[in-house]
Amino acid sequence: MLPGSPWTLAKSEQLYGFEYWGAGYFGVNAQGNACVRPEGSGGPEFDLNELVEAARQRDIRMPILFRFSGILRHRLRTLHRAFTAAMTEYEFQGAYRPVYPIKVNQQRHVVTELIRAGRDLSLGLEVGSKPELVAALALPDNQDSLLVCNGYKDRQYLELAMMAQRVGREVIVVVEKPSEVDLLLAISREQKIEPNIGFRLRLAGRGAGRWERSGGERAKFGLNVAEIVAAIKLLTEHGKQDWVRLVHFHNGSQLTSIGSLKQAVREAAQVYVQVARFCPQLRYFDVGGGLAVDYDGSKTAFESSMNYTVEEYARDVVWILKDACDNSGVAHPMVVTECGRAMVAYASVLVTEVLSLANTFTTTVDVDEVTKRTAEDTVLNMALMLQSLTPKNCQETLHDAVELRQTMLQQFSLGQMSIEDRALGDQCYWALLNAINTATQQLHYVPEDLRRLPTLLTDTYFCNLSIFQSMPDSWAIDQIFPITPISRLNEEPSRRVVLADITCDSDGKVERFADLRDIKHYLPAHELKPGEKYCFAVFLVGAYQEILGDLHNLFGDTNAVHVDVSPDGRMVFANVLRGDTVGQVLRYVSFEKTDLTERWRHALEAAVHAGRITAPESAVLQRQYDEVFGDYTYLQ
Repeated sequence: MLPGSPWTLAKSEQLYGFEYWGAGYFGVNAQGNACVRPEGSGGPEFDLNELVEAARQRDIRMPILFRFSGILRHRLRTLHRAFTAAMTEYEFQGAYRPVYPIKVNQQRHVVTELIRAGRDLSLGLEVGSKPELVAALALPDNQDSLLVCNGYKDRQYLELAMMAQRVGREVIVVVEKPSEVDLLLAISREQKIEPNIGFRLRLAGRGAGRWERSGGERAKFGLNVAEIVAAIKLLTEHGKQDWVRLVHFHNGSQLTSIGSLKQAVREAAQVYVQVARFCPQLRYFDVGGGLAVDYDGSKTAFESSMNYTVEEYARDVVWILKDACDNSGVAHPMVVTECGRAMVAYASVLVTEVLSLANTFTTTVDVDEVTKRTAEDTVLNMALMLQSLTPKNCQETLHDAVELRQTMLQQFSLGQMSIEDRALGDQCYWALLNAINTATQQLHYVPEDLRRLPTLLTDTYFCNLSIFQSMPDSWAIDQIFPITPISRLNEEPSRRVVLADITCDSDGKVERFADLRDIKHYLPAHELKPGEKYCFAVFLVGAYQEILGDLHNLFGDTNAVHVDVSPDGRMVFANVLRGDTVGQVLRYVSFEKTDLTERWRHALEAAVHAGRITAPESAVLQRQYDEVFGDYTYLQ
């Protein structure tokens, strides 16, 4: 941007990266507000600021999680279109069967919306535990859809899966460890059921990215090649080799590099064609999950990005599998994917309001005023450096300022400086650093120590949310999520901020933000205006965040609104799920309202008898206490 050039909407789009990480679903509208396009570029467009206002009018308080059903449908169609196009291009004779692993987001409205959207696409479900299996059995199934049963299993799990097969569901039990084959044989003899099973292959090669250890020979799940051969031998001895219908592998979540995926598919495809020699009913090749989401928009192999597209992913899987099958004379199988993150991450947007700010760093001081208020040489020298600062000497001035501040802190610690002079010296120091940072903008080359100043000179905006509840991966694994203001995007942001939540935990901060070239340690934001709400949106939080969120400080689930498009293109709140109340989260940790209110009543009675309050005052205090149980856990 040229100095003095006017701010534009396009500059905001580029600054916050909408066009890079948004996949066409998010952008900036003519009013300068963030907007959502549930059907992708060219579809209906909803103003996110107006959605927040519509929620407020319905007494839905922030933080609010907006889930967009249209994005769920569009993501599923995009994935299906990529695989069917690849199969047509390469004359692949099999078909595509998408499967949604419900562990990624088990919320009922998300799962049922996907099932509904996948009715014509044969969308199936994947489960990894007994509770997930119980939920899946009660949900409607689509024609030709699969129910894939992964995870470690006991007898009850296997009996449930085989019960589903008995009532007509196409269930495939994926064997994760050798002992499961023995258990399946025993249950089959007892219940006279011939199950459909698959083998999960433990690959020799590892994936790429943060979850690369999910693959490889030290992976938690799966059978190595020797164990698969032994399992086939055991099944053949019992005449049950026809049970084997599927070969499955999973090379890790959020695969950032296409190279690691291609290597995994090559290895697994060879296992598939070899197993097909012994198991004539084999027909499914399940590549598992791993299709990444480009959280930072950089299109690189960085852990929060991906260096490939959905279309490239599909073409590579189909071509490598076709080549292996053709070379071995094996029929082309059905291709199964479990790309949950890619299906649901885009569909959820969290909106929170800024409650306050901590602005530690003074931007300007009046040098004449400083000279009147102190005779302390250290402070005076700091103030006078402001007057002599130029772009040419800004690096030297920084070094001198740091040294002077160290001297000032030593003087204060030794009792040689008053607290008033210390406060004045701090103001001069931060004002000087701000002035140096401004001066560096005129330099053609900025030295490394000066490049660190913008990160140091950040404000903290306190937001009405719990990072541990709503974006736990940000805290736990330093996952980057795109974050932007939802309004005033037609104005140039003048502040550099980090975000803090309302928990009593110093880890409840976001200090890493999406950037095309590197991790940015501050977020450009606008000056807060008195009496005006300022809100941020956290995008791409639809995968894992809701189910992994915890009750730190007893901040519970947020309000959630399912937004859909009516036939005439209007925005509709299809479902509203109220967030946890104080009473609900207390009950989660075994505090019952009746017991607590009775204990509080006894405390009030004791205060009345001691003369500290009157009986009418105790009644008011009791009502206030009781009312809190029904309130939202977040701030008003």
